[in-house]
Parts: sequence; C-alpha cells; structure tokens
Amino acid sequence: MRAYPYVQTSVFTDSRYSFGGNQLATFWDTAKNLELSDEEMQGMTLEFNFSETTFILPTEQSHCAAKVRIFTPALEIPFAGHPTLGTAFVMKYRGLLPEEIEKTTLELGIGPTPVEYLSGDTILMEQRKPEFLSVLGDKEAIADAIQLDASDILDKNPIQFVSTGHPFLVVEARSLQAVQDAVPSPSRIIEALSDQLSQELVIFSTETVHEDSSVHARMFAPAAGVLEDPATGSAAGPLGAYVEKYDILDRKEIGAPVEIEQGFEIRRPSRLVSEVIGGYRLDGMRVSGQVRLIAEGEFYL
Repeated sequence: MRAYPYVQTSVFTDSRYSFGGNQLATFWDTAKNLELSDEEMQGMTLEFNFSETTFILPTEQSHCAAKVRIFTPALEIPFAGHPTLGTAFVMKYRGLLPEEIEKTTLELGIGPTPVEYLSGDTILMEQRKPEFLSVLGDKEAIADAIQLDASDILDKNPIQFVSTGHPFLVVEARSLQAVQDAVPSPSRIIEALSDQLSQELVIFSTETVHEDSSVHARMFAPAAGVLEDPATGSAAGPLGAYVEKYDILDRKEIGAPVEIEQGFEIRRPSRLVSEVIGGYRLDGMRVSGQVRLIAEGEFYL
C-alpha cells in the first residue's frame, strides 16, 4: 500500500456562509507525486469527484515555484482558476514556500501563471489578455440546452466565447430568476457546442442575491465531467472582461472590481472578484478570492 498526503481546501468562499466555495484536493508531496502515473492521478481525482484535483511536482522552469497538474473527474486540463489559488494556499501551508513570500509563479499547462498572496487567506492570480472570440447566433439552441425559453436570454450583447486562457461561452440572462431556472442538459449542451471552441457555458444576470454583488453566475461543463461548478476562476476572468467590454454595469470608469456570486443553486455559495488590468486596453485580468482550509490526510493506493 502506498500513501500520498493531500490537503483539502474550499476556494472562493464567502465569509457569510459556513460552507461554500469550490472544493479542491491538492497532493503536495512533490517527490512522492513523481511516483504516480497519469492513470493513477486521474483515478485519484475521480475518487474525490471534486470539480478538480491538483498534483504539485518539481518544475524545470527557474522562475516558477512548482509545476501544477490539474485534473477534472474526466480529464487533465491545462488551466483552471480555483485549483491555482487553492494550490498556492497549500504550498504556503505545507511549507513549500517561505511564509514571507507575497508573490510567486506556478507552471501550469498554459505556461507560467503569477499568483499573489493578499491579506488574510485571499489569493490573486493573473490571467491573460482577454480574447473575444466567435459569436453564436442560435439563441434557441443555447436556451434549449439549459431548458430556458429563448426570451430568457438578452439580445443586447452577443452570445460570445471569451478566453483568458480557456474559452467560455458567455450568455447574459434577462433576470436572476432565469439564471436560477436554468436546468443544464449534458447531452444538449455537448450537442449544441460540439463544433465550437469549448463546451463550457457561463450564464449570468445583473440581478443578484446580495446587493454588494455585481453579477450572479452559473457555469456548466458536462464534457469535462462537471455538470455545474460552484466557483469558476478561469471563467471569472472572461466574464469580468465581457462585463467591462460591453459596459454591462453602466459604470463610468472601467477597472472597478466585478464581484461575482456563484454556486447558490447547488448549495455552495461562492464569491469571486474579477478586475481588468490596463483599463480600456484590457491587457489582462486579475481574479481573486478567499481560500479556506478544510481537511488533510493520506490517500492510499
């Protein structure tokens, strides 16, 4: 029997709720993790069945603190938000980084990714310059995939793929009720987006549960083995960029934090903050949130 130590965190938690955020298991022993095969990492991830599980490994890039591999229950992915923040938290907690360090860089599948430790247990990651990609004109197919009426989706701005490292289809709903009423159909989502840049969809509204939130969002990714995600850091960048580009919030100045609430419909209330780097140039995005230590132990193979 082989034992592999891990730490469990919840990422993008909201201090108003005892339970929430996106759960993450991080295997932190870099030497022991080298013993694992890809198949074993995938199996361990499925055993937890969280949205993602991470494995910290030595890096060959001198300016990076570690290499991080990220798995969903279905496959390995090159980039994700809450696994990046949660892994950064664990690296300090387990002494893989000095306590006084305020910034570091992690080697992800998409390349070096800067991370910053803010006050308390809040951690920030930088994301790439947003790319505004293909637009989908078939509103009816998207509405059908999440079992809404086409009238529940607004026409003012495009249904568009936006990426800061991974593309998400961003869909603006008419109301909070419409977002709450959405019922994702895995087969319909995959079929509707089968020939598109990704099969991952974010629906949001400017009506929110909490007055201090900017938008209320949900994210569906059945092709990645995640029907609905409680908090999606890799989507927070694209969503924040979309909100800024199309002036969704009718603000006079660009760059103020976009406060995103997510996860309410699956009883994991979460809070994410997305901010533009570079003002109207949209040079990049900063996504931050609170990380909470939940548990630690050993996984036996």
